[in-house]
Amino acid sequence: MSRGLSYSRYPRYRGTQSIVVDPIVALNNYLQSIGQPTALSWKDSKSGSPHSPVWSSVCKIYGREYGTGTGAQKHIARGDAAAQTLEALRNEAGGG
Repeated sequence: MSRGLSYSRYPRYRGTQSIVVDPIVALNNYLQSIGQPTALSWKDSKSGSPHSPVWSSVCKIYGREYGTGTGAQKHIARGDAAAQTLEALRNEAGGG
């Protein structure tokens, strides 16, 4: 289970330098670049005890589920779901 901000597993490359981009920001930027900024929605749920919650997030584009994620914090779960969604959208667009 993820703890804290650990977006190093979602590297982006600009030129020869590797930069780290929050996958939620990257997904929002991608959707805006294709003229679909309002397509994104989330379904979040929390389980477990109050001192040790587990968040689950589903990322939807126009109501279709694309990615899911879990984590000790909501932004971690959403980050995992956003990364999966962005990858799927790029693959659908042929941009891998």
